[in-house]
Amino acid sequence: MDEFHDLVIKALDPSATLAERHQAFEHLVLRFQDMAFAYAYAVLGDFHLAEDAAQEAFIAAWRKLHQLRKAEAFPGWFKQILLNSCYRLQRGKRPQTTWLDPEIAVPSDKDNPQARLERRELKTAVFSAIERLPKNERMVVALFYLNEKSQRDISSFLEVPMTTVAKRLYSARTRLRGKMMDRFKNDMASNLPSRDKTFAERVRAGIYDEYVGQYQFELRPELVVSIKRERDTLVCEGGGQTNLLFANDGTRDELMAKEFDGKGRFVRDGRGQITHLVYYEFGTEKGIAKKIIC
Repeated sequence: MDEFHDLVIKALDPSATLAERHQAFEHLVLRFQDMAFAYAYAVLGDFHLAEDAAQEAFIAAWRKLHQLRKAEAFPGWFKQILLNSCYRLQRGKRPQTTWLDPEIAVPSDKDNPQARLERRELKTAVFSAIERLPKNERMVVALFYLNEKSQRDISSFLEVPMTTVAKRLYSARTRLRGKMMDRFKNDMASNLPSRDKTFAERVRAGIYDEYVGQYQFELRPELVVSIKRERDTLVCEGGGQTNLLFANDGTRDELMAKEFDGKGRFVRDGRGQITHLVYYEFGTEKGIAKKIIC
């Protein structure tokens, strides 16, 4: 898991461009997405809620990244953010826990009634066995079998000794054997975020949401600029103009307009939240706008 260190350093680098920092963090998302999903699944016991929790945690981590003091502490630091996301979802209304996705392995017309019955019985048995596992064992077995992480990786992420990981994994294995374990692995693997690009794309879009809002110019309060997101594209509207925005490779924390030489530099407070937009045209500062609506 050590390769994440350089990515964290790059995402935090104040001299790097916004595009470079975004790219580094996107690689972190790809690196940790399955592990985050597995951990959230062990806590929540629901595929869809686990994906929501993981996505929310990555977006929160990007916005709080400046609070991370040591790059090597990222796994444990991110795990706490993820756990908070899980707890928040647990407090809200949520559907009944379903450890196995009902749409997985739908019987075909060729299956005979006995085969369907056996499949349902196996599904029920797996559901009961997984739900009976202590939470700590669910976490280890989900991390180990879901995305085939080593015990060392799991130890680093959970911040527990490798001997503890081995003991929990052994205990869970004794409860889940044969077809039951195979079914668990297959059902979990079919829900991995890495199965396609949609999870990472949603996180990327959510990261850009921090720029979304209305900005009112301090010296011209009648002039309000709106920035909104359309999928993974930012659009700026103001002064009768509409422009697409993009991160320029030559600037830091700035977005550029594609149609003309205009750019906005975003100012953050001590918590890393965007508070102001400084607008430039042809390299000359034109005004400062305060973020009034998120």
